[in-house]
Amino acid sequence: MSAPKYIVVEGVIGVGKTTLVGALARRLDARTVYEVFEENPFLEGFYRDRARFAFSTEMFFLLSRFRQQEVFAQEDLLQSHSVSDYLFAKCRLFASVTLSDAELALFDDVYAILHRQCPRPDLVVYLHAPVDVLVGRIRERARDYERDIDPAYLAELSARYVDLFAHYDDAPVLSVDTSSLDFRDDAAVDWLISAIRGGARGRLDTGTFTLQG
Repeated sequence: MSAPKYIVVEGVIGVGKTTLVGALARRLDARTVYEVFEENPFLEGFYRDRARFAFSTEMFFLLSRFRQQEVFAQEDLLQSHSVSDYLFAKCRLFASVTLSDAELALFDDVYAILHRQCPRPDLVVYLHAPVDVLVGRIRERARDYERDIDPAYLAELSARYVDLFAHYDDAPVLSVDTSSLDFRDDAAVDWLISAIRGGARGRLDTGTFTLQG
């Protein structure tokens, strides 16, 4: 069985999304759609003072992601596969954590209009790991704007992702615990692609990779 045409990899900060997207793109000869988070001028301020910078940060991300999705949908699909490191629905997820009720109501008005115009993936690969694993990975990669990230914020985001995918029905979802997986390892990527091509859905048993390793 061939891999789905449009795959989105999702999960909380530090879970391994970007690494996996790059690996899948190489294996599948796919074009990539990466979130342009480093261009957000409010992000560093947000990590220092969430209340002050939350609305500006989330609105910038919302419009930036929509512009990317708009271009993606209009491009001539010369390649057979596409892989992205974010789902447009994450805009609403993050906003629900960071914004006040009044800010969220305004955000939702804009989000509802834009969401209807975004392409739907054929498969979502949802990556997750315990918060202590995420914190360790974030510290290891040592990005300046992430140095003050609050573990409690990561825990809240992780819980919201669980809730999102408990109710998400725009596309099939494959849930993968990355606690013992490193997608810089070719064997881990090959194992996951084999599962995807085999039609795996729901929660993937990562123990099967450990046994083979």
